[in-house]
Amino acid sequence: MITTKEAVDIIINSAKCEGIYEEVYVSDCLGRVSYENVVSKVDIPTFTRSSMDGYAVRFSSDNRYKIINEGEKLKPGSCIRVNTGFEIPAFADAVVEVEKAAVKNGYIEIEESINKQRNFTKKGSELKEGDILIGAHKRIDIRTRALLAYAGVVSLKVYKKPVVGIITTGDEVVFPGCLAQKNSVFNSNYFILEGLVRKWGAIPVYFGHIPDRKEVLKKRLLYALSRCDVLLTTGGVSKGTKDYAKDVLKEVNAKMLFDKSTIKPGKPAAFAVYEDKFIFSLPGWPAALYTTAYLYLKPFLLKISGDENYKNTFFEGIIDEDMHSQKGKDYFNRIKIDYKNGEFHLRLVGSQKTDNYFSIAKAEGLVWLDTEKGDEIKGSKLPFIFFDD
Repeated sequence: MITTKEAVDIIINSAKCEGIYEEVYVSDCLGRVSYENVVSKVDIPTFTRSSMDGYAVRFSSDNRYKIINEGEKLKPGSCIRVNTGFEIPAFADAVVEVEKAAVKNGYIEIEESINKQRNFTKKGSELKEGDILIGAHKRIDIRTRALLAYAGVVSLKVYKKPVVGIITTGDEVVFPGCLAQKNSVFNSNYFILEGLVRKWGAIPVYFGHIPDRKEVLKKRLLYALSRCDVLLTTGGVSKGTKDYAKDVLKEVNAKMLFDKSTIKPGKPAAFAVYEDKFIFSLPGWPAALYTTAYLYLKPFLLKISGDENYKNTFFEGIIDEDMHSQKGKDYFNRIKIDYKNGEFHLRLVGSQKTDNYFSIAKAEGLVWLDTEKGDEIKGSKLPFIFFDD
């Protein structure tokens, strides 16, 4: 059995970005990953403009300026009324704010000295033609998309989204709204994976729910692999009499890169490769599924999507209570996170049992109790991740 860190290294080293791109309109680029540097093709502003409402003046020997009409040529001792954002007329030396100009009989009088180019926003002062708007391998957020539009970008190249297949399994699992028996559980796993896959920049495709039948699972798995880049299965990875997922992987000659690790919850999670496709066989308990998805699936999907920030970011926090662990296991406990006196403080939220998903739903992140340390006491500083979904 390998450690969680070793499992993450295997996953990341296996993930390759194929470099396949497509061109999309700027309106459709939100959440996508840029394929190449996108540069501004214009200066911003494209002309020198006024940053205030006021009067564009051409300096003279005194502080009195004749107001002329728009379109007339500015001569020494004259001025033209301009608004914020207007192009500054030729020959203007400065823009005097309205509140600093006293209007009398067709003239303005200025009682203080005015610096040359006062209230000028010069052409190209914000962005120059050729400046990088967004670098390659960057995920495009709301502000960046608006920046692209601000610079007049119409379309750009982005990495093509990987297609991720999802198969859920289990005789006892039913969808909400379906007839439930006494021992039924509702299928939350589909909703977990569909949401996370979409959040992490890939296209989820559901290949259905499979009962605990090995041959049915094998047939559906091979079909799904022919239609997607990555396949996710949930359930059937432990040692139950109807846990067939790992057996099926062996029977189709998938290469198992690991079949268990020290992560808790989620120890039985497996990672395999079939031809040029990758398979994550993840636990059926939703809490274990969610944990392994964050630690294992997230960096893999982000990396193959071209995102340079594919690794989970761990912060350091102080635990506000004792936390149980065992050497030989990497506990990932569900936590609430507070920020006090310049430091993060972590406290457990709800049950930490593998079969309890409610505490995952209410948590804000996971704290990592390393396999080599065992129990941790109140006040210890430990690494943790935020949930970002």
